[in-house]
Amino acid sequence: MNFGVSCYLYPRIQAAKIMTNIRTIVFDLGGVLIDYDLQRCLDAFRRLGLPAPERLIDPYKQSGVFLALENGSAQPEDLYRYVSEQVGHPVDPRAVDEAWCRFLIDIPDYKLDMLRSLRRRGYRLFMLSNTNVIMFEWIRRNLFTKQGLAVEDYFDRIYLSYEMKLVKPEPAIFEKMIADSDILPSETLLIDDGPANVTTAATLGFHTYEARIHEDFRSLFDRYPIKP
Repeated sequence: MNFGVSCYLYPRIQAAKIMTNIRTIVFDLGGVLIDYDLQRCLDAFRRLGLPAPERLIDPYKQSGVFLALENGSAQPEDLYRYVSEQVGHPVDPRAVDEAWCRFLIDIPDYKLDMLRSLRRRGYRLFMLSNTNVIMFEWIRRNLFTKQGLAVEDYFDRIYLSYEMKLVKPEPAIFEKMIADSDILPSETLLIDDGPANVTTAATLGFHTYEARIHEDFRSLFDRYPIKP
């Protein structure tokens, strides 16, 4: 969905008056760069026999063992064991991985092109994502290799919740990124589809944009020129 520069665009931008100071752009993954389908994931886990997966799986922040995977306090083996216990018999870990990654659809080529274009223009690009090792390795192998490159070729820094032991929307994950990279929030635009994530970032002084799923937000960079 592309809202262009319509009246729907402006309310989702915070601190737009000084966006010409932007030097760094921080992208979320799911719902911003990668299209997802929550229902596909829930249906896949139900087919495995997992009861009420919707209690645990959410587009923005997980619960239970799924949250533990995202904040790095659990490993994939803990998920496999949990699913098998809930189902009542051993479940092939590969089937669990497949069900979990059904959440993800694809990253459009035009968004990969956008990332490369923004880097050529001199912006520093960061990734800040609530994710887990199972999903991220699938993303690394299957999505960011489409143009013959690696995920590291699209970003200057990559910050992943399971490695940082923190999750959005906790302020601490943003503060850790700031401390590690020496960025200035006043010179940084965060693009995220999670309302709570956007709110936290805004309170810390970031410029923010709340993306909608499947949205083509490239016009954001044309409507509000961002100069390094």
